[in-house]
Amino acid sequence: MDQDRILDKIKKCLEMAKGKGSNPNEAEIALRQAHKMMEAYNLEMGDVLASMAGEAKVAAGSESDPPAWRVRLAHVCAEAFGAHFIISTPWFESASFIFIGCGAVPELAGYAYQVLERQLQKGRRDFLATQKRCKRATKVARGDAFAHGWIDAVSAKVEQFAGVEDSIAEAIQAYMAKKYPNLGQAKMKRRKLKARDEVAGDAGYQAGRSAQLHHAVNHRPLARLTVGGRDER
Repeated sequence: MDQDRILDKIKKCLEMAKGKGSNPNEAEIALRQAHKMMEAYNLEMGDVLASMAGEAKVAAGSESDPPAWRVRLAHVCAEAFGAHFIISTPWFESASFIFIGCGAVPELAGYAYQVLERQLQKGRRDFLATQKRCKRATKVARGDAFAHGWIDAVSAKVEQFAGVEDSIAEAIQAYMAKKYPNLGQAKMKRRKLKARDEVAGDAGYQAGRSAQLHHAVNHRPLARLTVGGRDER
């Protein structure tokens, strides 16, 4: 029997053991069966928890370290869907964001990032087109300020998705410990704003107010971004 099937059987036993509909005897039997299988196949609870989580990878739009505003947007999306995210910057390929969570959460967080990033990129380009007779460094600074202002507006809307059950948090932590045990801590650098940059930030905030993420009817997170009166799915 392969390990995935074994883990599925253990998880089903654990679910039966904690199920509200189970009587005490059935719950105890299911728990004993789960422990026996774990002992027989040399598995720990960390292995079981880690198997509940998965990941989804999306391009970070950069060949090296992604800019701070992209990292911040990924963080907002991860938090909104109760996911964890890491930045992957291998020397042989472009940078990417990896979203980690349970069920469809990684895919939803990654999808939300891609939709929001696409709209933010367009808004940033449109804003920079209005900035005339600027040095490249000045344009980059103002574009970044616009992006952060845009994210400020969006993050206020997606905070309603934030929050995750303890069991899911434990599964994500177990997955991280098993697959990414030596992960480093990333430091996000953000430029100090000048007067004109603050204007750019305000413009970004106003543009970002048109973005929304909505819950599905059954309260499971569904990414739907409304921009300028139209839906993007």
